[in-house]
Amino acid sequence: MRNAEKQAIQPVQYEDGSLPPPTAAPPATGLPAPPGFPDPPTITYPDGATTGGFKFLVGGGTRSVEIVGRGTAAPPSLESINRPETGETVVIARGGVTVLIRDVTAQMPGGERMELGTISLSADRIVGWMPLFRDLFSGAAEFSQSEGELYLEGDIVFRQGERIIYADAMYFNVTRELGMVLDAEAITTIPEYQGIVRLKADVLQQVSRGNFVAFDAAVTSSRMGVPRYWLQSQELRLSDRRRITTDPSTGLPITTSDPFASSTGNFVYLGGVPILYWPRFSTSLTQPNFYLKDAKFRNDSIFGNQLMLDWDLFQLLGWENAPEGVETTLSTDYFSDRGPAIGSSTRYQLPGLLGIPGPAIGSYDSWLIRDRGLDTLGRVRRDLVPEETLRGRTLLRHRHYLPNDFEFMAELGYISDRNFLEQYLENEWDQDKDHDTAIRLRRYARNHLLDLSANLQVNDFFQETEHLPRLDHYAIGSSLLGDRLTWSAHNKVGYTRLNSADAPVNPVEAANFTLLPGELDRRGLEAGTRQELAMPISLGVVNVVPFLSGEAAHYGQAADGDDLTRLFGQAGVRASLSMWRADPTIQSSLLNIRGLAHKVDWSFEYLVADSNTDFDELPYYDPLDDNAQEQFRRRFIFDNYGGALPARFDPRTYALRHGIQRWVTSPSDVIADDLQQVRLGLHQRFQTKRGLPGRERITDLFRFDVDTILFPDAERDNFGETLGPTTYAARYHVGDRVALLSDGYFDFFDLGLRSVSAGIRASRPGVGNVYVGLLSLEGPISSTVLRTSLDYRLNEKWIGSFGNTYDFGEAGSVGHSLGITRIGESFLLQVGANVNPGRDNVSIGFMIEPRFLPSSRLGRLGGQLIPAPGSEGLE
Repeated sequence: MRNAEKQAIQPVQYEDGSLPPPTAAPPATGLPAPPGFPDPPTITYPDGATTGGFKFLVGGGTRSVEIVGRGTAAPPSLESINRPETGETVVIARGGVTVLIRDVTAQMPGGERMELGTISLSADRIVGWMPLFRDLFSGAAEFSQSEGELYLEGDIVFRQGERIIYADAMYFNVTRELGMVLDAEAITTIPEYQGIVRLKADVLQQVSRGNFVAFDAAVTSSRMGVPRYWLQSQELRLSDRRRITTDPSTGLPITTSDPFASSTGNFVYLGGVPILYWPRFSTSLTQPNFYLKDAKFRNDSIFGNQLMLDWDLFQLLGWENAPEGVETTLSTDYFSDRGPAIGSSTRYQLPGLLGIPGPAIGSYDSWLIRDRGLDTLGRVRRDLVPEETLRGRTLLRHRHYLPNDFEFMAELGYISDRNFLEQYLENEWDQDKDHDTAIRLRRYARNHLLDLSANLQVNDFFQETEHLPRLDHYAIGSSLLGDRLTWSAHNKVGYTRLNSADAPVNPVEAANFTLLPGELDRRGLEAGTRQELAMPISLGVVNVVPFLSGEAAHYGQAADGDDLTRLFGQAGVRASLSMWRADPTIQSSLLNIRGLAHKVDWSFEYLVADSNTDFDELPYYDPLDDNAQEQFRRRFIFDNYGGALPARFDPRTYALRHGIQRWVTSPSDVIADDLQQVRLGLHQRFQTKRGLPGRERITDLFRFDVDTILFPDAERDNFGETLGPTTYAARYHVGDRVALLSDGYFDFFDLGLRSVSAGIRASRPGVGNVYVGLLSLEGPISSTVLRTSLDYRLNEKWIGSFGNTYDFGEAGSVGHSLGITRIGESFLLQVGANVNPGRDNVSIGFMIEPRFLPSSRLGRLGGQLIPAPGSEGLE
């Protein structure tokens, strides 16, 4: 910086020593107009005062620079000095001034130009060193050929886009975009963050375009004078890295911004107290966290006091070149009644892998604990000694879309013991797919699919079918004879081994253990072909499709241990009819109806099938249920039927009655038998228009669907009842935020399942959501359950949450939850309690979540996040 230039003010002279002519005399501000150009424009301020300003055009990408007064204060004093010996003009402004550098563009590495918009520099005093005005306006010089420098002091405000820097003193090189700021505070928005990011530093240097170095820096998302939390760094480097990727829609290279931060000597402060130190920190700012990604504290009677911390592993290791699209987490957990635990998880989405192009997505998760406690899993399964002391799981799921329409998938799923997931990861146990160990290579060719797969059993305590290996070919909807016929097929060949589950080691569980229907240790060659021909016919408004299908399959071992060849065929006809009517005159402000359209789809199907083999003559090679349902069914069979499940509750019988064998791509090929059924369906929608005038949209007002199955041979196919499984589903949208829901399922034979549910769901974005529903079950299980859940923003500072499940039968209370969330300026703090009478467990949890995270569990109400401070723009 040239401090000496701030002192001397000399008369303006040209190179030959002459003074400006009278026509070019300086205006009232003291700033001379360049020879041959008109006087500077006059700027009018809101209060009516006027002051002289100055505006000139330059090259080098910066189209114009304008110097005007600051706000509505007194006009600034502008003076200039031409220095021909150095080829520059010195401009001095006092009394509050703003420099506007308009339409700034930047030359990117790929050759394209990026618009940076307008840069605004405001200060009490400014000194500028610019190209000589005469050369600049004559075209003999431009900013790209000489320095353009500014020195500012006193109440400085630097604005560029959504970035704002406040400072006491600042030096800025306009041409090379270099600068230094003293006592700086920067406020900006960053992609993937909610709200803003705030940086304070004793010294902030801009060393090149988009690259900054801050000394004794503090970073936070809080706008409070003394923030609740911040990251303090001895030296913090911010850089705007550029990544060149390929646009998937056009295949052309595109340049994206990747803001990156690295720092040394880091402390994390919470409430003014340092709670964490780490020597080095490196991360892309597209990942909105500082080391810690998640923190939870809980207490209950099963695990004791629990502290669960998830860390960003790349940041902990200071990995500056972490691969784009990869996130990895280190989990350090402690359970006072069970022991310490450690784990890691990785999520990735890559454009290629190992030099092979094509999108690759997947995840890896592992977790390990040396367990010194007892499992509590339900009313009759309490204080169970785990089968293993060292417990955990490893789960890998990978998918790679390869060139030439190939697809590769791989899975690795290891679990230490049968009860680990149910005890530690209950939601995953109930809802996620099984942990499998398998590989699969697929090749797509229009409507054909070739699928080569193999899988191994690594968890012996669950039933599993191994394929060593298996090849499948699918052809769906192929046209024959000029679209007169449609052909579909599934061909398969492979070596299959069905392994039944090992009995539990724990004697309490072993006493209630039983094998499932069809669960046998069998193996052998499996080969088969299933073909279907359909003939679509249009009979006016009715679409009719007669169809004929059959299968020939050979199994190396049937249920009796001998080989078996099965032949079966089936034929039928499908038909559908669509009807509609619209009446725009139906209007009701009370019911929120603006016109009404009624759309109806009728469906009909008749099927008759004949097989030379009953389905129970084959082992259950392709189970339909996940491990969680199978484990429950084992206990259910023993507790209610003494180990022998009645045929009417056999899942294979259920699938057969629902016509699973009708599908060429049936998920369980072994389930096929003699069958005759008629299927009837009525699907209807009432639609109306809603929305602002001129912007109406068509929306469903009411939907009501009914499906039923009739069995002409009721004694053989449906336990003596002609009327078979019947379902309905209804949904009435009172408004965009309120809906009435109901559905039901009915089997009419003795002790058949009858299920009806009804409820109301309402939501208001950013305010709350509520659900109240009643479920009634009759049949093998009788129960009436009331479920309620509520999340509501009580006021600006508090969110209340409540959940309840109550069984009006013998079970009584099933579970309750209650939570209260404090909405802080920087954090969401939740204290919650859960009561689970089935496990005799009461838990109390504490969770803290930063408000700048792009996805939030605590701050989402009515499908919308609570806006973080500054998320809707800088104040």
